[in-house]
Parts: sequence; C-alpha cells; structure tokens
Amino acid sequence: MTGKFAMLVTLASLAAGAAQAQDARRIEIAAQPLASAVLELGRKTGLQVVIDDRLMAGRRSVGVSGTMTPQQALRIMMGESGLQPGVVNDDTLTLQAGPGATAAGGTILLDPIVVVAPGEQPFGAAPGLIARSSGTATKTGADLRDVPQAVNVVTADQVAAQGGRSVVSGLSYTPGVVGQYGDTDVRHDWLTVRGFRPDRYADGLRQNFGARGYAQARAEPFGLERIEVLKGPASVLYGQATPGGIVNVVSKRPVDQRVREVELSYGSYHRKQIGVDIGDRLDENGDILYRFVAMARDGDTEYDHVSEQKFYVAPSLSWKIDPSLTLTVFAEYQDIDSPGGGGAPALPATGTLYEAPDGYLPRSTFVGEPDFDQFDARQTQAGFTLEKQLSPNWNLSQTLRYSDVDVDTQRVQLYCLTLACGPSEAVRYAWGFPETSELWSYDARLNGQVQTGALQHDLLFGFDVSKEDSHFDETALSYVSVGWDVFDPSYVGGVTRPAVAMTIAQTRKQMGLYAQDQITLGQAVISAGLRYDWAETSTRTVTSTADSTVDQDDEELTGRIGAVYHFGNGISPYASYSTSFYPAGGTDRAGTPFEPTTAEQVEIGLRYAPEGVPLMVSLSAYDLTQQNVLTPDPANTSYNTQTGEVRVRGLELEAKAELASGLSLIGSWAYSDAEITSDTRYEGNRPAFVPKQQAALWLDYRVQSDTAWGGLSLGGGARHVGQTYGDNANAFSVPSFTLIDAAIRYDLAAIGHEGAQASLNVTNLEDRKYVSTCLGTSGCYWGPGRAVTASLNYTW
Repeated sequence: MTGKFAMLVTLASLAAGAAQAQDARRIEIAAQPLASAVLELGRKTGLQVVIDDRLMAGRRSVGVSGTMTPQQALRIMMGESGLQPGVVNDDTLTLQAGPGATAAGGTILLDPIVVVAPGEQPFGAAPGLIARSSGTATKTGADLRDVPQAVNVVTADQVAAQGGRSVVSGLSYTPGVVGQYGDTDVRHDWLTVRGFRPDRYADGLRQNFGARGYAQARAEPFGLERIEVLKGPASVLYGQATPGGIVNVVSKRPVDQRVREVELSYGSYHRKQIGVDIGDRLDENGDILYRFVAMARDGDTEYDHVSEQKFYVAPSLSWKIDPSLTLTVFAEYQDIDSPGGGGAPALPATGTLYEAPDGYLPRSTFVGEPDFDQFDARQTQAGFTLEKQLSPNWNLSQTLRYSDVDVDTQRVQLYCLTLACGPSEAVRYAWGFPETSELWSYDARLNGQVQTGALQHDLLFGFDVSKEDSHFDETALSYVSVGWDVFDPSYVGGVTRPAVAMTIAQTRKQMGLYAQDQITLGQAVISAGLRYDWAETSTRTVTSTADSTVDQDDEELTGRIGAVYHFGNGISPYASYSTSFYPAGGTDRAGTPFEPTTAEQVEIGLRYAPEGVPLMVSLSAYDLTQQNVLTPDPANTSYNTQTGEVRVRGLELEAKAELASGLSLIGSWAYSDAEITSDTRYEGNRPAFVPKQQAALWLDYRVQSDTAWGGLSLGGGARHVGQTYGDNANAFSVPSFTLIDAAIRYDLAAIGHEGAQASLNVTNLEDRKYVSTCLGTSGCYWGPGRAVTASLNYTW
C-alpha cells in the first residue's frame, strides 16, 4: 500500500511492558491535530505508534479526559473517523479501519496498525520530563523507586524545553547542584554537588580529568539522551569518587526506530548552530542499526575578543550477531577553538563584587591580549559494548573505551596587588598551561535474577579497570603590564609564550571488584553492595631546581546498604548508608604519601510516584562527612597534613509533573548546612560554592485548542541561588541572585507542517548583572547576561 507506515512516531515513557496497554489510568489529551494527539498519547502511556500518514493528514482528534485504558482513549480520539482499536493481548494493541474510515483520497482499507509499549530505556532515551528508571544508580537499569539514594535525571526534552546549552545549564534546575561560574565557560563544566566537585562519567565509564583538571572531557548536549546525577558516595559501583556524587551523561546510540532530526539555531552574540541526528535500520530485520549525530557551532560571546568555533561528530553502529549477542561500536570527535581563552575573564573584586570609584565594570570587560589569549581542545574517543544473554535470567555486558583529550590554553591574566586594584595596583602576566590525557576504561558486568523462597534477587557482579596517563606543562609567569587600568583597557600586543617552568607527568590506575544484591520481598526492596579497589598513582614533578616522583598505592573497601518500602498509594520511603574514598595526591612534611580521603553518608527520603500518573516527587535528607581532608601544616604551611574534615547536612526536594490541561512543572529546593569541622586555619567556616538555599520552578503550558492555537506552548521559570563564599577562608562573600528564564514554542503540525517546531528561549530574561563567584582579590566572575536563542527543529 503506497505511503503505508510513512510516519513513525516512537515514544517511550512510563510503561514497563506491552501488557500495560490494558491498564486504566488518568488520561488528559485535548482536541488537536491527530498526529500530535497520537504522539501525546504515546508520551503519556509509553506506546510506540505506527500510523498511515494518509489517515493523519488533515484529521483532528476528539479530546479525552478521565480514567481509561489507552484502547478506550484511542477509540474516543478517533471520533467518527471509522478507525477503531481492535483486540488487546499481552503483546499488541491493534487499530483497524472500520467501513467509514476515509482519507483525502477516499475510503481506504487498512492492514492492522500495531501499537506496542516498549517502555522507557534506562540506558537511553526518556521522553518527556519525567524519567522512571536509571542506568547510573545501580548499573542494572533499576526503577528509581527502588533506589535508596537520591538520583536526579534531566532528560533531553527538559534540556531542550529550557534552552540548555551545556551540562551546567542543563542542571540549573536540579537541587544541590551548583555551576561554580555560571554558564560562562566554553572549555569545561565546573560543578559542585552537595558541596563537592563531582566525578564525571559518560555511559557509565570515567571521563578524562588530567593531573590538574584542565584535560577534562566536555559533553555536548545535542549528543545526549539524558544527564543523571547520583548524589552522595558512589564508590560501591564506581571506585574512587569524591563524596558529593557523580554526574553521568548518556549518549545517543542506535535504536530500532527511524530517527531523523535537523536543528538550526541562531542566538545572541551571533551564535549559530546546526545539528543532525540520523538513525535507522541497515537491514530488513533490524539486526544492524546505526546512529549518526553531528553538530557545528560558531559565534561570539558576551566578553570582548572571546569567541567559539566547535565541531562535534558521534557515529555508532549496533549489530545483533545472533538473538543473544549484540555488539555496539561507537566513536566521538570534538574540536573546540576559542580565541580569547575560552571563557569569562577573572576580574578584580573591586568593580564587580564591590563598587569601584568609577562604578562597576562592564560585563564585556576583557583583561587579556586579543592576539595572545587562546583555548584549543581536541577530544577523541572510541570503544565498544558487547552484550550476551547467557540465559533467560542472566546476561553479561562489557564496555571498553579509549579516550584522548588534548587541551592547550594560554592567557594574559590580571593580578591585583591590593583589594582596591586601582591602575597603580593592577598588573598583568602571560602564562600557558597545556595538558593532555589518555584514558583506557573497561567495565564488565554480570547481571541475573534468582528466586530463593519468597525473596527475588537482582544480582550484579562486576569488574572494572582504568588507566589514565596525563601530562601537564605550566609556563613561567611573564609580566605584560604594570599599572594597568581595567576601566580603560590598553592592549600592548606582541606577547609571546613564556618558557615551561614546571612539568607534571602522572599515571593513575584503578582496578575494582564489586557485587550488589537488590532483594525484593513483597513491597520491600533491600539493596546491599560491596566493592574492593586497588588504586595506584605515580606523579613526577620536574622544575628547574627539582625532579621528584611520588608513588602511592591505596586499597579500600566501600559499600552501600539501603531499603525501600512501597506503599500502595505511590509513596516509597527509603533509608541508606554509603561510603566512598578518593586518593589524595602528595606527601606531608616528612615525605609520607597521604592516605585516601574517605567519606560516609546517611540518607533518608521518600518518593511519590503513583502508577500510571506522570508525576515524580523526591524528598531526601542527608548527613555527609568527608575525613582525611588535606589542611595546611601549622608547623610549615608550605606542606599539608591530613587532619581536616568537612560535613554537609541538607534537605533536597524535586518535583516533576505533566499535569492535566497541558501544564507541566519542574520544581526544586535545597537547603545545605555545610561546615569545615576540622582544619588548622578554616575550622567553622562554610566550604566554597555551597549556598545555604537553592530553589527553582519551571512551568510549561501547552494551549489546549483544536485550532491553530493548539500548537503554542509557553514556558517560564525562576532560579534562585543563595549567598556563597568563593573560598574556604570565607573572605569573599557572593550575594544571592535570582534569574528569570522564558520560552515560547510552536508545533507547526497545528497548521499542517508535521514534524516542524519553532522555539525561542531566553535565559536571564531581565539581563540581571550579578557575580557568580569570587575566588580572590582578582578572581571574580560576572554571571552570564541575557541570552536569546531561536531554533527550528524538523523531524521526519
């Protein structure tokens, strides 16, 4: 039949299997173009719908409201079209044409239209705003309601709706997560989670970091399905980790459906971007699937002389070798070229945090040298995942990835001799600090389900190993200007890069064995896990006067135990205890290598996620303590000693809902009581970058109409970050700020252009001028101002 199955609308959401197509649930779908109504039904019920495009064209649905099955909803939506749902069984819901079914060309006899419910993919896409599962929390793709630890999942749809342009901005509505410099950096994503820098992962494997943290891998949001934040100690599954948690990004990979998307956008400061996402079967049976994602961006920034050119490409291929064995190979290449140094310049406190005699500095202030400042980064990775179904209840999965990050930075920076930082107290110096990192990562997981009496066990046994070789060079500081007026910049030109003054060559190895058991007994789920790690670090530091090598060998046992109880009304309280460790580099005054820092957390909480309702509310309370923190040696402050301790206690609330009548909501709130509880200098102070209060609220409304207005959606939100300190000495207090964001979208299907959507996103709508952080006398940063982005997306 000509044109049959020309339109494929694929969605996954709350359903766990096809049998759920029979379950009654609350369904609210307004009258609208039939294509968009079917899409909304799929998003709300987890249905994959394949429909003849000739029946979709020009046809409008009937509005549905109430508690019903998807079959009943479809019957109502079709109205008097003659199309009616057929028989429902455990696998399919068929939609067949009655004698009155017509299209533009007259009466059509249809083969059955199959409607299936594949469910959300915990290691892939989570359509809509609400994710119900996580591949990060347990490495098994567990239901979030079964995880006894806080997990926040930001879907690609949420990032798009809010106009997120980086991982930092994508997480800006997530409680307990702070973008240290705002969204001003095109080089790296600087974050803290529960007061600590999180370890960064991609698809469950550790990402590059380097010896000094400059050779960090950067994730491109256009290439992601979701961003997940596992809060608190996570060593039981991931080995050495900082105690705040980990951030894991999930990349787009081949799926057994047709993917066709092109995105064009233009925004403030001449920011231009084009993205392409294409995927499909390569053979008739779907044994070979491919995905090709690419993006190119070019534009200036709000800072004088700072611009960005970026190219990203990520191909992947999946081959079902036989019904039980699947091989997926993937690669990624990213190139960032940023004249001007790659981000916001560090400015004096006087003129930003404090008013100078000449007022406040413009946000566009540039203190470097236009013909010298430069940031270049090349990021390459390649690897494979091999999945073997050993039996109906057991599967083996293993992933190997090689990644290389090569970063070169040179900048002219400002240094203030006094807090006043007038023209006579300001100097500028040139320096360079290139860094490279090569990282091999491997993780093998054996997962199986076993029944022992009344207990259902979801078992996981794993082994992972990684090796990172990094090389860091830092040049001497070469003075460029003495007595430089930041309010009246005068660039000298002709700056050359100083000679290398220090080199660090570092090798970090980790090997770990872990086991986890998720036990279900009636409505209770008990989780227990243990891991043993071997970590080796060798750091060689070479200067003009010294050549020293420090070798560290660490071993550590970490674990997590927790329990969840599911009440029938959708409320699931939980409690857990977890531990972590992280190697501490260097030696004390006697030359003894430091022991790893360790951490422990007690957390209680609850989730409210009723079955069949697009709603997830999470509340958690935690007490997190890190021990063996490095602190200056009182006998000689040129050295450190391990007597420090940091404690963070807090509450976090997150709510996401897709309500009736087209209204969606994202809300969050966090309270953090953070204190340096033991330190030779800063005991009693609050750690840097930790606000006591955070709050955010985003509302999105889709107009409910069967006219052209039915394609319109309006969104808006507010983000509040409380007062913070820029350093552990608490010498620089950064005031709180609240920012307003807004969005307008229009689905052109409402006027007959299926698959096309136009959007306009504005962040910091009021163009509020604020300091995002201040590290010191000459280390303050303006937060990003108003940014407007217009986009056009087309899918087919």
